[in-house]
Amino acid sequence: MNSKRRLLILSCSKRKNDSNKPIPAIERYNGPLFLVLRRFVRNCPLQARFLDVYILSATYGLIPSDFPTALYDRRLNIQRIIELQSQVSFAFSEVLRVNYASVCFVLGKTYLGMFESLRPLVPPHTETKIAFGSIGKKQAQLKEWLWLEQRIKTGVTDGHY
Repeated sequence: MNSKRRLLILSCSKRKNDSNKPIPAIERYNGPLFLVLRRFVRNCPLQARFLDVYILSATYGLIPSDFPTALYDRRLNIQRIIELQSQVSFAFSEVLRVNYASVCFVLGKTYLGMFESLRPLVPPHTETKIAFGSIGKKQAQLKEWLWLEQRIKTGVTDGHY
């Protein structure tokens, strides 16, 4: 099958919108990766329709970007990984019922560790990208992955997008 759908898995961020009411996860988190993501959604609405975003939260587990989140401050540690592993495994297997052309993981080292045993669930025909390096490098890789289709459609391939 030739799917245009893409899946992005992001870790939550320490920087958060300080609203006291529950708001969608994509609006709650304000780290640099979320700024790139929201810019893409705003500037490329047609391509964004084919993007599914899930966030790995130390509080909520693996959640869709529109999941209502309250303000919290929790870090992922070994105990929390153990507590969340079954929820994350189940949620990820459910998410993968969609036929994705590409899956991109942009996660911190601890968060990525939760997916080590789950990556074989990604079908072999699905392109898999794992961002690596410093937050700045991950930000650049996320931007490149998000805008790839836009660059191909417009014929821009020199990295300036």
